[in-house]
Amino acid sequence: MLEVGSGFGTNLAVWLTHFHADAYGVEPGGEGFNQGYMASRRLLAANGLDPERVINSTGEALPFPDDTFDLVYSANVLEHTDDPERVFMESVRVLRPGGVLHMEMPNYLSYFEGHYLVFQPPIFWKPMLGWWVRLVFGRDPAFAATLQTKLNPVWCRRMVAKAGKKYPLELVSVGADLFLERLAQPFTFETQMVASKARKAVDVFRTLNVGNWMGRLVVLLQGHYPIYLTVRKRRTKAAAE
Repeated sequence: MLEVGSGFGTNLAVWLTHFHADAYGVEPGGEGFNQGYMASRRLLAANGLDPERVINSTGEALPFPDDTFDLVYSANVLEHTDDPERVFMESVRVLRPGGVLHMEMPNYLSYFEGHYLVFQPPIFWKPMLGWWVRLVFGRDPAFAATLQTKLNPVWCRRMVAKAGKKYPLELVSVGADLFLERLAQPFTFETQMVASKARKAVDVFRTLNVGNWMGRLVVLLQGHYPIYLTVRKRRTKAAAE
């Protein structure tokens, strides 16, 4: 398996140690990346694991042949990349027939912004998020300017359709099913760390969400949070033989 954006290597260390996965991670090194690459290599070495399993690379140019991995995983990385479309296409490229790509990312057609932990209107253009957090919440908008606010379920489906012209793909989910499942039962909400007013709003939401009708409305409006994009690369007849 491959983790795109392996950060400080904690996931990778767990997969190697406890699940005995044949796993690798890519993380860009150098200035501006908080030294995640070097820290992850030290973490693996300190636990008796091969630090060479963390590779200095970006998701836009994965240094692996086609059809290498059974599972490609990425969590909260795509919104921080220079070219999310290229990262997605590269992730599909290195996936084996029958393999699964799973990416977690924020939904900028949603009601919630997970980096600032604030409620938001659906973001249709990039400068809107910076303006919103600065004027409404008095927060520094500099970080907002670095985020890829194009990410939403519509974008995901478009990327799968585009990649599907080259690779036989099946869109398994964009996470709406998991969102509805979580709303239908007691759950830990993403806003658990925000101000008490937001928590109160969440409590009201829970009370009113009888029969999960509000959740279904949110899904209809493409606003569920976060996105869990799951794609399977189908086996062709020739590959199966």
